[in-house]
Amino acid sequence: MEAVTWFLARWSCTYLMPLEDNRDNNGSSDNIHDYQPQSQNSKTAFLCFFGEHNMGKLVLDVIVRISTMTLVSYQGEKDLQALTCYQLLHGLVRRRNVCVHLVLLDSWRDLANAFVNERTLFSLNAAHQRSLAQTLVLSVSGMRNSEESDQYVRDLMSHMTAYLVAMSGKNDLKNVAQQPDVILLVSCLLERLRGAASASEPRTQKAIYEMGFSVMNPVLVFLDVYKHESAVVCLLLKFVVDWVDGQISYLEAQETAVVVNFCMCLLQLYSSHNIGKISLSLSSSLLSEANTEKYRDLRALLQLLASLCSKDLIDFSSDSIEAQGTNISEVVYLGLHIVTPLITLDLLKYPKLCHDYFSLLSHMLEVYPEMVTQLNSEAFAHILGTLDFGVHHQDIEVVDMCLRALKALASYHYKETGAGKVGLGSHATGYQDPDGKLQEGILSRFLRSLMQFVLFEDYSIDIISAAADALLPLILCEQSLYQKLGKELIERQANPTFSSRLANAFQSLTSSNNLSSTLDRSNYQKFRKNLHNFLIEVRGFLRTM
Repeated sequence: MEAVTWFLARWSCTYLMPLEDNRDNNGSSDNIHDYQPQSQNSKTAFLCFFGEHNMGKLVLDVIVRISTMTLVSYQGEKDLQALTCYQLLHGLVRRRNVCVHLVLLDSWRDLANAFVNERTLFSLNAAHQRSLAQTLVLSVSGMRNSEESDQYVRDLMSHMTAYLVAMSGKNDLKNVAQQPDVILLVSCLLERLRGAASASEPRTQKAIYEMGFSVMNPVLVFLDVYKHESAVVCLLLKFVVDWVDGQISYLEAQETAVVVNFCMCLLQLYSSHNIGKISLSLSSSLLSEANTEKYRDLRALLQLLASLCSKDLIDFSSDSIEAQGTNISEVVYLGLHIVTPLITLDLLKYPKLCHDYFSLLSHMLEVYPEMVTQLNSEAFAHILGTLDFGVHHQDIEVVDMCLRALKALASYHYKETGAGKVGLGSHATGYQDPDGKLQEGILSRFLRSLMQFVLFEDYSIDIISAAADALLPLILCEQSLYQKLGKELIERQANPTFSSRLANAFQSLTSSNNLSSTLDRSNYQKFRKNLHNFLIEVRGFLRTM
């Protein structure tokens, strides 16, 4: 059966109901007809047999029946079921000309009914169930209108959402929920909802929004009940991420406000369960396992915040979200305030989590730098610590994102103070810590760190431009510190020739190419050239001394 399924998956993608119109604009099909009549006749016969209006529909029906049989009658054959879900069925719904006939077949309706009602299909691997749900929802591209598509999705998913709603309202939920068969059933239903959510498109948006809206409260209830079941928590978060990502751009202001409030409740609830959960007193093996679980959860939360951010970039709604008093930037910064205490430097060693975190952070600091002043000192210090970690990361893309974030902070402060405003305020000035020691402001700290980085540390030449863009506003904000750092380096040179070269290089860095004190595109380009020449001149002898 595996061989048959593999063959049908490969064959149907090319030969089942192919589009007849493959002509190009130069009329090449006429040339084929003139010089290769036998080939053209074969093509015509092929299209007549397997084309849209003839035997192709019968073959499609056979394929669907075989697919249903492999899922229902071959329980435990995971490889066979994977071929059916990921290749055969998913390949059928990729083309609208196939879906038009697919949704009219009794065999397809039987498969959808089995998916809803047959407990046999709950024995499928959870990921296969997610794929099957996605495939069934994607097939609506062949339906005539959005009303019919919405009703199809409601019929497909309403039984599952109703079960979750009913279960979340049980008085003895905490006892019942811990039973292994209940955990398995909840997990399967969440995977199915996630599959449907990931198939969201404009014609099914309304029905899938209703699906997610109906389980908002159950999701929060289950997040609390299953707080010690990491696998279920991860599924809950991933479902919310996929649902919000597919919906947020289409939601009207009132719906957006509902989704945003739900996401904030989710973040707060997760945070309350997980702050301080990982203890350094745990054994190394348990600590590693706990970190892995936490990594999956936090990555999902970061993706959720990134999806909310996308509302400011892509919005198909007819009214403004501000009409409901919803400010996405405030919401995401509050989300960062909740999530960042959970992100340790050890967790940032996971590449995907690290990339998602710094991608979100750089976006927020570039687009909404003014919101950073609303963070408390603890959250702000944590973000700065992660930025310092990211600047010295081995991944060039992570370093580039951190440098863009530093550029955004420094340029915001420079422009604001130039206009007589406070800019970053107390975050940019020095302060005394609880031990009475004077601590530098963030701009001084990063100017010192970045100068050390570009002069003495190993890095790729590809990040010099990004480093220059971050250095320029830092130097303009902290000119006295820049001059002090240059003077200290010059005085440390015992060789008069090197000392003179270094002094001239520092002078040229901020004056050559008619560099000014503005932060426009032209000035950034000039400073990039200046920094490049500066490093060529001094980096070699500075690193060898």
